[in-house]
Amino acid sequence: MNKLLLTILISIILSPVIAQNEESPEKAYTRVITERADKIVEVIAFDNDTLKIRVRDLVMEHYRFLSEQEDLRNADVAKIREELAENKELRDAKIDLRKAEQELKIRDHHFAFVSALKILVSEEQIDQIKDGLTYNVCPNTYIAFQDMIPALKAEEKEQILIWLTEAREHAIDGGSSKEKHGWFGKYKGRINNYLSAQGYDLNKLSKEWHERLKKEK
Repeated sequence: MNKLLLTILISIILSPVIAQNEESPEKAYTRVITERADKIVEVIAFDNDTLKIRVRDLVMEHYRFLSEQEDLRNADVAKIREELAENKELRDAKIDLRKAEQELKIRDHHFAFVSALKILVSEEQIDQIKDGLTYNVCPNTYIAFQDMIPALKAEEKEQILIWLTEAREHAIDGGSSKEKHGWFGKYKGRINNYLSAQGYDLNKLSKEWHERLKKEK
């Protein structure tokens, strides 16, 4: 038996085994969101492993819901664009309506998700979960503002934290990293405007802060 024929026969014999071992897109996605959810709950102290798994599964389903809604919206928007390519006004109106419908669904899901968490864990743990879902941007940015501007007054710190927390509330429903960071970017702009109005020279303070960080390193 020549080498080529042997290779073909081995390929035919092994192909069903290889196919069985291939990960389907659904299984691959489930694995990814499971790993993400595991990382979030791993740093939180739970009373028992059963509770930890229940919370992990809620986080997984949150990821899954957002992904499914995004896929459905994108498919519908693409269909609308194709069907109404020659009618811009009607096309844009239908796209806006479709996006508004999705926003309502996500809002309802948001409250259901948080309500389910409240049954299982404390407010502090919910904050930890929300921070995990948004890459800890809220606490890290709050610390950064205080480090950059040591002279911040108590009421200014409170206002900054309120806006960052509000940004986080929107960001947990973002379907992508870009969308999540976009919410924080929007609120950081609001914070910067507020601090400038309070008399802080942010350009000067930011430059001095970065120079100080370099020296500390």
